[in-house]
Parts: sequence; structure tokens; C-alpha cells
Amino acid sequence: MTDTPEVRARRLVDELTHRGAVSQRMAAALRAVPRHLFIPDTIYRHERGRAGNDLVPVRRGEQPEEWLRLVYADEAVNTQVDDGQPAEDGTGWEVTSSSSQPSVVAGMLDELHAQPGDRVLEIGTGTGWHAALLAHLVGPENVTSVEVDSTIADRARAALDSAGYGKISVITGDGVVGCPGGAPYHQVIATVGVARVPYPWVEQTRSGGRLVVPLTGDYQPPGVVALTAHGDGTASGRLSGPADFMALRAQPGRHRPPVHTVLDDVPAERETTTDVHPWHLAGDRDAATAIGQWVTGVRRVWQPAGPLGTLWLYAAESRSWACLELLDEPPYPVRHAGPRPLFDEVVGAYHRWRNVGEPATNRWLVTVASERQTITLRR
Repeated sequence: MTDTPEVRARRLVDELTHRGAVSQRMAAALRAVPRHLFIPDTIYRHERGRAGNDLVPVRRGEQPEEWLRLVYADEAVNTQVDDGQPAEDGTGWEVTSSSSQPSVVAGMLDELHAQPGDRVLEIGTGTGWHAALLAHLVGPENVTSVEVDSTIADRARAALDSAGYGKISVITGDGVVGCPGGAPYHQVIATVGVARVPYPWVEQTRSGGRLVVPLTGDYQPPGVVALTAHGDGTASGRLSGPADFMALRAQPGRHRPPVHTVLDDVPAERETTTDVHPWHLAGDRDAATAIGQWVTGVRRVWQPAGPLGTLWLYAAESRSWACLELLDEPPYPVRHAGPRPLFDEVVGAYHRWRNVGEPATNRWLVTVASERQTITLRR
């Protein structure tokens, strides 16, 4: 017998609660606001090894069990590809909207410290599910959500209304500017990633209020930052949980160039070896976060092949790349190309991180002011 959406929903919350991934408060919210009510009938999954577009549609009417399995996994659900313009065969190249991973959503909402009656601004409505969870915490009339894509906004309004959350205000507009007409807010939360927190969000948060924002990065997404607005035009806070969100559409560099645009026609110029396992450079979040702060403009791609694999580093601007091939044992060969010594920079930052005591990610302090944003390592 096929499980119903309600059974799947309960099972997911029970699983998250059992492993301590969500608080009791957020478990209650997840039970009260079923995710499937907000997910469109066509979603997308990655089909590894597929030539060309590897985002393949999963249609509820054709694959109901697979659709339901994806909706109630503790994973992000891809709800739009290529800004709503998939290929003729329905496949896509790039995810441009999604429903975030439930455990990450719950963690971010806990960081928000929202209480009944608080007024909250959400940046990035998406499916509307996140706004509905907010409404469960503070009341639907206290939630304002901004969505740049009019098609997505219209669908979210319909889903929210159908689920009983029609009092949520969904604004079609540019989330960078927030929603000044409703300011000040007790809290601001973003469901899209930004390299720099837009200053209007700080301006629109009352003194002592919270901002919870996922930060993006070239080498490593720093993760979620929970900021407190200080009333003097600044906000500050430490990095917390990991998160890798799609970039706000207005953010520069939102569309990352494929690796092949850097590697094509740029032959390797030299080869060295290293004893540093690629996991230390790409798999250890604390190390990778530090590397990302000290090395700019470098992206990485880890391509595993069973227990082995290849770590690629590339910088489109300088047409430079490096790759480390993981073998059964060190030393591992490293190939280099282009004018920028990417591998040397990354390994140098890794050793710097070790030399300062291998600080955890939550040691990084983010400060946002009108002119700049800084991320500094604190004791």
C-alpha cells in the first residue's frame, strides 16, 4: 500500500526529532504545515552521468511515489530550472528555485528567535512553505514575504491561500530593497544566499532585532549568519550552521561558469605532488571556510570516483586551474595551469588555518554597516 502524504510527513518529522535535527518547537511547526501542500506538481532531480542537461523532471501525475519520496526527504526540492524556461524535453541545466532542506529551514527559524506577534520580513517566497512555517510561529498577518519572480509569487499566493495562510502578504519585487513600507520588523530572514547582506535589511530591522541570512562564497559558502541589529546602523553576529542556498538574483556572479569554460584550451603547465588529502581542503567545513576567507575568486569542484577522485580548483578571471588527483596513498599528483598558482594559495591558507589553532566556523564574526561588510576571526 502506498504511503499517503500525511504518513510521509509524520515519518520525516519523527526522523528529524529522533536524531536531534530539529527542536520540539520546530517539530510542532513542521507537523502543522505539511510540505506537500506547497510543492508544485513538477519538480526536478539530478540524474548523474546524463549527457547535457542533468536536471530531469519528476511529475506528480506520472511518478507519484517518486515525487512524494523527494518531497519528504530531508533534502532541498528543486522546483524551477533555468528561470522557468526548461528545454523542449523538460530537462534543465541550472536550479533557479527550490524548497529548502527541512532540517536547515528548522535551524534557521530557531536562530530567528521569532515569537507570537513579532513582525517578520522574509526575502524569497519560493513555494510559500517557509512563509507558512513563519506564520505558524508569529501569525499570518505578521509575515511579509518578497519574491522577485512573478510566476513563483503567484503560485505561492495560491498555495498559501489554499492552505489557510492567505493573510500572509506576498510582495512581487526585488528582495534587495526589502519592504520599507512595513518596516521596522522584529526579524528579517532570507531563503536566498548573498555574498553581502543588503544594507536595507539592516535598516529595516528594529534595534535588538534578528537577521538570519545564508552567505555565499566562491570557494566555500560560509553558511548561515545570525545577526543582531544594534540600533546604530550596524548589525553583527557569528556564523552558525552550514547552508548552501541559491544566490539572490541581483547578486553578481549568480550564474557560475561551468568548469569546462576555464579548462578548455588551457593545458597543464607543470606538475607537483602533495601529501595533503583533498578532504582537508574541501570536506572539512572549518578549514574550507577559512580558506574561502583568505583566498578570493577561487572555485572548487570535487569529483569523487568511489574512494578516489579529483579536486579541481579554477579561477575564470585569470583562466587558471589546478587539479589534485586522489590516489590510494600519498604523494598525490597536482597539475597547474594559468598565471595564478591556485593550489599553492589554497594549501597555504589551509596551513595558515592549522597554525592559528584550527578555529571552528563559529569563530568568524560578521559585521554589516552601511559602507561595508567584514568577516573577521575572533578568539
